[in-house]
Amino acid sequence: MTAPVTWTPDAEAAFSRLKGRLFATTTEAAAILDFDARTVRKAVAAGTIPSVQVGATRRIPVAWIRQQVGMGADGGPDAP
Repeated sequence: MTAPVTWTPDAEAAFSRLKGRLFATTTEAAAILDFDARTVRKAVAAGTIPSVQVGATRRIPVAWIRQQVGMGADGGPDAP
């Protein structure tokens, strides 16, 4: 998952729905990262993307997603 992240209006809408949440679904992460949901699920299964098991589904930490799109864990830009 080293491809650059392209910020799209869909990604911004998906990201805004995560406000205040600690984990995202694989579908939400895919929308934000601009990847196909199947690609994200395969990367989760391979351990390339960190995740936690919640019932029968996997959830991806929002903090990790923010790092990938160049935002700090608090939602602001990363410090140099």
